[in-house]
Amino acid sequence: MTAKTRFLNSIITSAKTQDITMPWTRGSVRRASIARRRNTQDNTQVTVTPTAKSA
Repeated sequence: MTAKTRFLNSIITSAKTQDITMPWTRGSVRRASIARRRNTQDNTQVTVTPTAKSA
């Protein structure tokens, strides 16, 4: 078996064994994460009056 064949076989077996969760399959976990991010963004957008720098 040549090095190229071994390399290709290792790539193919690795691709077959990967178990990746795609964003649209996560459902409630993803929605909770998005809601948590939105809540922290809403809380950090506090109106602060800018002060002028003095020379």
